Amino acid sequence: MRKRRNILSVLAFGALLLVAAPACASAPAADALDKAQILFLQKQYVQAIDECVRVIKEHPDNPEIVSEANYLTGASYVNLFDFLTAKKNFRAIVEQYKGAPFYEDAYMGLGDIEFLQENYSEALKVYEEFLRTGPSKKRRATLYFRLAEIYLKNGDQEAYKKYFDLLQKEYPLSFEARDARRLKEHEAYFTVQVGAFTNFDNARQFIDRLKAKGYNAYSVLCMLSGKKLCRIRIGRYRTEEEAQQAARQLEKDGFFAKVFPME
Repeated sequence: MRKRRNILSVLAFGALLLVAAPACASAPAADALDKAQILFLQKQYVQAIDECVRVIKEHPDNPEIVSEANYLTGASYVNLFDFLTAKKNFRAIVEQYKGAPFYEDAYMGLGDIEFLQENYSEALKVYEEFLRTGPSKKRRATLYFRLAEIYLKNGDQEAYKKYFDLLQKEYPLSFEARDARRLKEHEAYFTVQVGAFTNFDNARQFIDRLKAKGYNAYSVLCMLSGKKLCRIRIGRYRTEEEAQQAARQLEKDGFFAKVFPME
């Protein structure tokens, strides 16, 4: 068995998906997957996809190789804002390769894509579906955290407390348990949306332009009518008046600005 590197794949605009543990593969396949991972880390996502497609064609009957290649392909598509294709790759692993090394990562990936796009109802369905399969302790802790977070966003205090308490009781020393403590301080807030882009480079340049003017700009990924969309927002304000003041300043600086309440 070769010792494979764990890779923390940084998705577009800082979202995270964690690649799973070591997998067995023949030397040529292992080399090809290593090459694909290097391309991925170099942000050469199209080339990484091409390498993974070639590996799958050459080893269609090896579930470990196929699941890893599919996962890396899906993660690459996320970085290319092609969420629909990414979900197809993750779903293929979930439906066809249960128990394979990247099975649980793919299941989490399906939910995380919906979460990133603020499709909380869909994310909730995926996370709860995954929880019913009896995931590993590592993934169960993450699921408890995600479920608590979504229920809190939805205003369901009872369900939020259920998963928050499960996380603290079963995994008190986990990173998720420590991070979940911030959920207790959760409050509704207001943000100002200043633009939306379908092109990654344009979005990044716009964010850089806003930051250069001193604005706390960030992005939210979503799909709209089947198209990739990156919403650019400013700040997290405690009151609507604070958000409106920021919007007025943005408009003076020549930017479109619209205030949105957030949970």
